[in-house]
Amino acid sequence: MRNLHDTDLVHRLRQRDQSAFEEVFEAHHRKIYQFALRLLRDETLSEEIVQDTFLQFWLHCEYLDDQRSVVPYLYVTARRTITDYWRKAATSKAFLDRLYHRIAIAHNNTEEQLNLRELTHVTQTGLKRLSDQQHAVFMLSRGEGLTYQEIAERMQISRDTVKYHLINALKILRKHFEQHGVTCIPLLFLC
Repeated sequence: MRNLHDTDLVHRLRQRDQSAFEEVFEAHHRKIYQFALRLLRDETLSEEIVQDTFLQFWLHCEYLDDQRSVVPYLYVTARRTITDYWRKAATSKAFLDRLYHRIAIAHNNTEEQLNLRELTHVTQTGLKRLSDQQHAVFMLSRGEGLTYQEIAERMQISRDTVKYHLINALKILRKHFEQHGVTCIPLLFLC
């Protein structure tokens, strides 16, 4: 509900009364700033939006309706000013460069995650193709980094048997990777 003060204030604004403008500014600039800050998340830019909003308000105050509050007009003006900023920012080269960079990073991360999942799956299915002995020797060699001699002692088999199982395991895994189109075999298997 409008009161007599609002009608008088609008009338004074339409007459370009600077003290009326100062009243509006003092009463609402913090609220418009908070509104802009919520949308922009940038303090400096939000301050600029407040300045532009009140400048537009002052330039067009002769069109105010004395039967309406100035508050909705201020928020609409602030929202339009923010929208104009976004529109200009969206067409600026710097903005587009940042956007393309973010898209490229997101695409690369997604592609890397898919590749990693696929490689993990291919590796797991490849390891299942090994005999128990080959699997054990392979995991001790590549998983724990043990030498032939250390594996031989732990498994109580000869060093040559360890070497034989590891060579055969690597052959099976290389062939498995080739069959699945993995051209860059992980370093884990090459050594």
